[in-house]
Amino acid sequence: MEIHPIIAENWKMDGGAAFGVVPRTLWSKMIEPDEKNMVPITTRCLLVVGGNRKILFDVGMGNKQSEKYYGFKYLFGDHSIEKSLNKVGYSPEDITDVVFTHLHDDHCGGAVFLDDNENPQLFFKNAIHHVSIDQWQWANDPNPREAGSFFKINFEPISTK
Repeated sequence: MEIHPIIAENWKMDGGAAFGVVPRTLWSKMIEPDEKNMVPITTRCLLVVGGNRKILFDVGMGNKQSEKYYGFKYLFGDHSIEKSLNKVGYSPEDITDVVFTHLHDDHCGGAVFLDDNENPQLFFKNAIHHVSIDQWQWANDPNPREAGSFFKINFEPISTK
């Protein structure tokens, strides 16, 4: 069995939004915000290879969202899930299973890309996509506080896969 950490992307977001009700005086001891109060975040996924299965846990946010979206979540650096998979000898086509821990945008957004005609397509086209039924129901009917973390374009295309 092989286990590989996979970096999907690096990004920044407002520290207050990232840590919620935890006061800045506490969280800033652990992670230093920049002059705009932004904190760096690395989306780390996990690839498990065993037998003929290549199982990827979470896939990051991807790069198909609007300019407004990336005004709140700033991508930086040159990491991508595809580059990280290639680095350990695999490609998106090799992945047999994608397991989502949950369906927040920064965990499942990379599962779908927009083709040249802006149609959503599966990035891991040979994979079976897995998510708990409770999480599926929650993502499709979230409470108002969490609704901004679920984008149907990220997970509706997997419902038929």
